[in-house]
Amino acid sequence: MTQKSNKRKKEEEIPIQSSEILENKNDKEDDDDDDDDYNTIIKNEEKVEIEILKKRFKDLYRLIQDEEEKIEFISFVCEQMNVNIEPIKVVNKESKQDNILQTIIQDLKDQLPSITTEAPNEKITIPKNTSFEGYTKENTINVDGFLYTEEDIDDLIESGELKNNYCLDCASKSIQPINFISHSTTPNQLKYMFSNDVLGGNCNLKQSTILDIGSRLGALLYTGYLFSDTKKLIGCEINQYFSDLQNSMINRYKMTDRIEIVHGNILDNEKLIQQSDIIYMNNVLEFFQQDKKKHIEFWQFIQNQTKSKKGLKILTIPSLEESFKNNKIPLKLKGWIKKIQLDSPVPQDDPTFPDYQEIHLYEVL
Repeated sequence: MTQKSNKRKKEEEIPIQSSEILENKNDKEDDDDDDDDYNTIIKNEEKVEIEILKKRFKDLYRLIQDEEEKIEFISFVCEQMNVNIEPIKVVNKESKQDNILQTIIQDLKDQLPSITTEAPNEKITIPKNTSFEGYTKENTINVDGFLYTEEDIDDLIESGELKNNYCLDCASKSIQPINFISHSTTPNQLKYMFSNDVLGGNCNLKQSTILDIGSRLGALLYTGYLFSDTKKLIGCEINQYFSDLQNSMINRYKMTDRIEIVHGNILDNEKLIQQSDIIYMNNVLEFFQQDKKKHIEFWQFIQNQTKSKKGLKILTIPSLEESFKNNKIPLKLKGWIKKIQLDSPVPQDDPTFPDYQEIHLYEVL
């Protein structure tokens, strides 16, 4: 479940020194400063761990936004290391897979009954924990993160299709901002999950079966099909409406060779867990079940079914630690799983950084 703020902040302007000032600096002073910096590093860190150096290099690389400048930077590094590389071609950001995914997204928008993407007769509840303190049915709207970008939300507000504020006491001046939430992850989050930073670098996807518990719209399944060579993707969905919708999409886009949709409760389909190498769960019960006993029953089932599957990967939003704390789950993570550290694809000052921090990967011990 992703929380979205409807407040828009302008990017801070960063003052840049003029080229004239930079050019007037004494070259000798520059060289001396560089030597001082280098000596300071050597003095403070006699031996730098290779993993730390790798992380620093990645952090530097992520600061570069322009594709051509990225190539220039890598070329510079290779030149310094006397490494010969073939000329790199700038790849068009919009790939064929991206275009297909955008077509699927538009198709889903056209088929769903409303912007809130709720199924007919679906009952949504607001979690009673500190993460959603102050959220109520009156001040909260679900806008699916897979289907709608921040720009889309702005356009919907501007056109009047979405409200930006709600009335506190039916007086026009007494208003508060609406809280936007999502039951899905964004396309960029999903593509990141299948990248080498997450599943691609920690699993052999070509030989893996991924199980999405509570697959809803099928966002992870379509993305995994298009942006990875995952052997098989299974969606287990308890809601008949969403199950039928996913089947309709995978048939329309000819994805049935690697995607399977199972309609039912995962508690009645333990065989799905046994045949899976990776399990994905995005707030499976948080907004759909208030009975804490049901939460405990679910997590006991997951733990019992996976504890004998050493090496199984579990991918979650939010973290298992947060889910267990919020729902007072009396189970221990120690001895069952270990957490795998992930690198964010963007620097900390990037506005999307918190989106990637929501994603957590574990391995069964």
